[in-house]
Amino acid sequence: MSEFIHIHQPLILASGSAIRAQMLKAVGLRFSVMPSGVDEAELKNQMMGQDLPTQAQMLARAKARSVAQQHPESITIGADQICELAGEALSKPGTHDKAEAQLARLSGQTHWQHSAVCLMRGEELLWEHCASAALSMRVMTENEIKAYVHYDQPLHSCGSYKYESMGRHLFSRVEGDADVIKGLPLTALLLTLYSHSILSMG
Repeated sequence: MSEFIHIHQPLILASGSAIRAQMLKAVGLRFSVMPSGVDEAELKNQMMGQDLPTQAQMLARAKARSVAQQHPESITIGADQICELAGEALSKPGTHDKAEAQLARLSGQTHWQHSAVCLMRGEELLWEHCASAALSMRVMTENEIKAYVHYDQPLHSCGSYKYESMGRHLFSRVEGDADVIKGLPLTALLLTLYSHSILSMG
């Protein structure tokens, strides 16, 4: 793939998300991973009153900025995702019990995934973008929820499911880009990397 896709500036992914790294690797990108370490809880407190897509975008920007300032010679990619149910942001569950409780709330309901991405070079904001997808979950039994959580272990996943894995079995209707649901608007990101001459092909 490296002979086909040419990367003209070093890329840094300011995220510890394994799925985002997998998505970038799958399209032939080479990059360093440097999680930002920003205090998301504090940032969210400061953003109270903003709509959730705006919060996702602000978090992506903060993550990109914290890493880009230390590596001004590179292009830093910041990203964030927020799961929304009826205007409420659902946090990553962290435990089996919380994952099961979240899925019980989502069962039979339509919710949103808001995925934001930001590109920075040093202090310069090159581009930012947020995209959303709507997901309607089929009505799930308690046993189905427990079985799913036990199998897929979605304890660090936005919405308590892994759409890239067995989470596909949970839904009756999905409207939006699968990449957005997984946490990164990849098509828009690639297009922007080409438009800024950071990538070329051939």
